[in-house]
Amino acid sequence: MDFNTAKAAAAGRWPSIWKALGVGEVPPLGRHGPCPGCRGRDRFRLLPQELEDGGWVCGQGGAPTGGDGFGLLVHCGIARTPGEALRLVAAYLGLDTKADPAARQRAREAAQRRDRERLETALAHELVVLLTVLDARLAGREVARDRRFREARPEWLPLPGEHWERETLAARRVVALAGRLYPPNRRAAA
Repeated sequence: MDFNTAKAAAAGRWPSIWKALGVGEVPPLGRHGPCPGCRGRDRFRLLPQELEDGGWVCGQGGAPTGGDGFGLLVHCGIARTPGEALRLVAAYLGLDTKADPAARQRAREAAQRRDRERLETALAHELVVLLTVLDARLAGREVARDRRFREARPEWLPLPGEHWERETLAARRVVALAGRLYPPNRRAAA
């Protein structure tokens, strides 16, 4: 298996390949958003002109800081080398005749574990923010002066003026992450 063959087979299918192999959410095409690798808040984007190859750029750094679909698997830590990324993509696409179904299933399960760990980390972070906001209000302190809060929410500038607005924003983020981490049982709802 070589890169050109796998790249041709994966052309235009990179978002579904990344999702299946455990890359977290990627922002819409051409828009900045959180990096699934380094978890920066607004430094990652997919390149529309390189959509077929899975082109992307991360402004944070790390190795690599941009490239094709295989490079994103390395950037996210799913593969250690581009060669390992090639083997994962080839196995997912069914191009690798040596890859047995059990190996593909193990790769999918490992990707699901990584996704769950990322969501749990993000939920813990959001809970810290919510508790910081509530703690500041109960203690009568201004949350904008709290160093932990400024580090956790640099994008909240200007800070909402009313305490209930801050609490609502923080609680909505917690609820959204909890919903992704613990989706409702669809069978029970039916």
